[in-house]
Amino acid sequence: MNAYAEKLTKQKNMSEELNGVAVVIIIGLGVLTVILLFIFAKRQIMRFTLRSRRGPHVPIGHDGPKALKREIERRLDLIPRIVCDPKLISKTDPRYIVCPGQQIPAHYYRLKAVDDVKILENEITKQDPCLFRHPSENLRAYLLTTLAAPLNGSGQRLIHQFCDFYEHARHDPSHFGDEEHQQYNRLLLKLVDAAKLLKSYNSRKSSPNRTPQRKVIIDKGKNTSINYSTEEEVLSVTDSRPTTLSVAVSTDNETSV
Repeated sequence: MNAYAEKLTKQKNMSEELNGVAVVIIIGLGVLTVILLFIFAKRQIMRFTLRSRRGPHVPIGHDGPKALKREIERRLDLIPRIVCDPKLISKTDPRYIVCPGQQIPAHYYRLKAVDDVKILENEITKQDPCLFRHPSENLRAYLLTTLAAPLNGSGQRLIHQFCDFYEHARHDPSHFGDEEHQQYNRLLLKLVDAAKLLKSYNSRKSSPNRTPQRKVIIDKGKNTSINYSTEEEVLSVTDSRPTTLSVAVSTDNETSV
């Protein structure tokens, strides 16, 4: 009986030990599963973040000089500002070489109207290189600013008509054919003529105040004619500054200053 009782107690103790070990194993497996799920979720989140991120996977200028890093970042920041207006009609493209009697494509006049704006912009830049238009800048505001002086305000209607035709050719789905292009071209030539006056107007506006020139007063009773034969004589007269200026007020009273 004693041996049987000891055997039962040993089996009971072994079962208790096995239950304790099983609990520990189950807890360990649970913790391991949670850790694996956490690592997997973190990797997936990092993968989606790097895929949707607009940038390199490695920090810019890693382990490099700070000056180099700043220069790289500066150039990268300028990338969104890079805009280009390409030339739409190429002289070497056989699709746009129009022969006499050949039917012109419907979109040809639109492409030519958009390309012809460069003629006006080049003329304005030729007169004043500082008046360069960025492709992202509004054409209407640019022309109203640059050509306001030579057109004296009266040409705003001309600029608005030209920009309306330009937007029609570029964005409006309605018909833009030969007749519309001829009207557009006439307005373009008028604006080009106005742009040619920019240089003279700017030079006149930026010139300093001229020195007062001596005025030669001729008596009515005397027939005096002054002829300057050379340019040096004219310059000598205009450059010399007199100490007194005679101002004729009336025939009765004379005042000298």
